[in-house]
Amino acid sequence: MLALLGYGMIITFMVLLLTKKMSPFAALILVPVVFGLAAAFISGTPLLEVFDWIFGGLYYSLDENKTLISKGVAPTITLLLFAILYFSVMLDVGLFDPLATKMIKWAKGDPMKICVATGVISLIVSLDGDGTTTVLIVTTAVLTLFKKMRMNQLYLAVIIGFCNSVMNLVPWSGPMARAMPVLNLTPKEFFVPVIPGMIGATILALYMCYYYGKKERARLGYVQGSGIIHDSDLEHIIKEINEKDAYLKHPKLIWFNFILTAAIMTMLIMDVINGGILFVLGTAIALLVNYRQLNLQSSRLIANGGEALGPVSLVYGAGIIMGVLNGSGMSAAIAQQMAGMIPETMGAYIPFFLTLISLPGLFFLPNDAFYFGILPVLAPIAYQYGATPTEIGVASMMGQAIRFASPLVAFLYVLVDRTEVSFGDYSKEYLKWGLPSFVIQTAIAILIGAIPLPFLFN
Repeated sequence: MLALLGYGMIITFMVLLLTKKMSPFAALILVPVVFGLAAAFISGTPLLEVFDWIFGGLYYSLDENKTLISKGVAPTITLLLFAILYFSVMLDVGLFDPLATKMIKWAKGDPMKICVATGVISLIVSLDGDGTTTVLIVTTAVLTLFKKMRMNQLYLAVIIGFCNSVMNLVPWSGPMARAMPVLNLTPKEFFVPVIPGMIGATILALYMCYYYGKKERARLGYVQGSGIIHDSDLEHIIKEINEKDAYLKHPKLIWFNFILTAAIMTMLIMDVINGGILFVLGTAIALLVNYRQLNLQSSRLIANGGEALGPVSLVYGAGIIMGVLNGSGMSAAIAQQMAGMIPETMGAYIPFFLTLISLPGLFFLPNDAFYFGILPVLAPIAYQYGATPTEIGVASMMGQAIRFASPLVAFLYVLVDRTEVSFGDYSKEYLKWGLPSFVIQTAIAILIGAIPLPFLFN
């Protein structure tokens, strides 16, 4: 029953978003509360305990011995809030103006070049393993250009989301970092067989950028060799970028700001210091160095804080839905049900079955529920039939291709907020590429033997 409630909650949430009957913020809060109360009533749990589940999703949850079970979204919120503030300050001071200017000059009004350049930048920036940071950096660099050329901002959202899904498979990112301790694998053992599939997905990502660029060429009336906008207009855009809020910009400090940003990103990737703390310190240093006047420091915090409020509130909502899923037992019930779908007589094919299960599993479940719930159940069974930890690990990664259409991915709310598109429109468009990516990555993994299918090679 709990599994059905879990499916029902996610489906109800998605329907409300897709039909635009409720805002994401309201749906994220009200839908899990209603289904959480229903779960508590059915299981005989005191109704007020629902709010303990919510607390666990937001902050932390403890077992009977007061031992930490899981952390909520509060650390993510800290990272998100101050990452938005930091990159907003960098935007204010003009750090990304040279990049935007060079892109404009190179593209010369060609939507194709703009889409491809956006894809390449997204792939590179996504190597940091953090979706929020990728969204902030890429949108800061190219959103103005998309708006000026009247290009479809939905394409921008999908390009960023899809490119991030490809690079989300690096060892220091969330999925692999969770699966490695469960399967007792080293990064090398795990990552090497995943690389060919990532290459295939990268090629698909670049084709997607080409496809969107071609569509925008046709829609906007682009003629080869001549931009949609005249050279004088391009110069005007560049001038507008350089002169906008000129009193806030500090071109003489561009190398300091670049080194500061590079240092923060390096330490973030190396996991030297917690990301939230990094951006708290970075924001303070950036404000102090770039704006010596106390009134400017305060005014930039207030101005940029408003931009952070929307995404942060949505992440709070995501924490509520995840807290109810985990606290009520819905996640565990779904995990058990999915694990039971595989007959033991088909043990030799468990890696392949896990690949198929990962498709809905990583859409409907948080990463923690999938990798700490389903994986430990299936792995011992698979080992009995000769499957290796690496094969199980690779199979568990495949569903990440469509995960970035799921309402359970917190940073996606930042993405749709920054690009000014609806979550429902983004999800529908993303799945047009996410599903082929799943097929491509799975096919490559099968062909290289990373996911065994005995009947193909006997």
